[in-house]
Amino acid sequence: MRCLNIPLVAEILCAGLLGMGWTVPGSGATADGLAVGDRAPPLDVERWIVGAGLERCGPGAIHAVTFLDLHSRPCREALPHLGRIATRHAGRGVVMVGIDGAGPDSDGEWPSLLADLGPQRAWRIGVDRQPARRRRSHEDDQPGMTWQAWMSAADEDGIPTTFVVDATGHVAWIGHPLDGLDEVIDGLLAGTFAPLAEADAGRRAALLEEDARTAVERQEWDRAVRLAEELATVQPRLAGRAAALVVDILLFQKNDRAAGCAAALALLDGPAAHDAELLNDIAHTILDRHPADPHAVSVAVRLASRADALVDHANPWVLDTLARGQFLSGEEAAAVALQKEAVDLITGLGEPREQRTMRRQLRRYRAALEEAPAP
Repeated sequence: MRCLNIPLVAEILCAGLLGMGWTVPGSGATADGLAVGDRAPPLDVERWIVGAGLERCGPGAIHAVTFLDLHSRPCREALPHLGRIATRHAGRGVVMVGIDGAGPDSDGEWPSLLADLGPQRAWRIGVDRQPARRRRSHEDDQPGMTWQAWMSAADEDGIPTTFVVDATGHVAWIGHPLDGLDEVIDGLLAGTFAPLAEADAGRRAALLEEDARTAVERQEWDRAVRLAEELATVQPRLAGRAAALVVDILLFQKNDRAAGCAAALALLDGPAAHDAELLNDIAHTILDRHPADPHAVSVAVRLASRADALVDHANPWVLDTLARGQFLSGEEAAAVALQKEAVDLITGLGEPREQRTMRRQLRRYRAALEEAPAP
């Protein structure tokens, strides 16, 4: 959950309003590829690390098949969220499947991560089978067999990516696990999720996204706001990202701080209320752009606090944002305590550059605390 020090509007549109690598179901697949509504391919796995072997997503259960690489930070950050989904749906006919494409090098890393995954009985985790030519040539750029049948066939290349397979064995949804996976599973269990209708809405949303992108490039801010609001109506699952775009335009492009801060606070009770990464990104950007505005800083602290609660106080990048907000609010002691937790967590993740940055911030907060007058 790294916060990029660039305008949020550029970040949103660069990744796509469709959010964090999420693509319109079926929109990218070729004629002989894999799309929503197609029968799910088999799982060609070399060996299973967790759970009994599974050759195919059989009927009678909903399967969430997520492609992962433990060397990828976004994948590691998605594991706790996937674990919460597994815990929530334990015993409800939902099977969580992880396909690790990193090969044998990652086998030893899984045991330390299993605690994040919820009940292990809900999981099947396997290492993708490598093509014979990759084993012979030791080329790392050859995708595994399951990757080819699923990811390549669906024209997907970002990880983590989840394919939801319904109880009939057909693909119902393709997307980033943080972008609505919970709602999709809930809808399938309740019988209210219509995959093909959702795919059609996704295609219409893609057209609106392109129009919004053009409006932003032309700095037609009012038109971009209208398009974002329309997008949220057409595809409710994208409402959080659309709302973030509106916040960015109001707060940073039009410099309407009153309206922008109000829109940001509205996220806490709106479609982004459970999107920790989005809330943290907005909070971080506010602190970057308006560090001397007490009201803006207080808004950022509220957003970061919600993000921190959503990730169970266990994400160093969220803690780093929250610590900065507390520091700018004059709460040096709270900033030191939070930043120390962020440093401890980032140290365990092996991120040397991030460690140096967070330690530098911790020294800054401690120096300010030592210089603060005694109460």
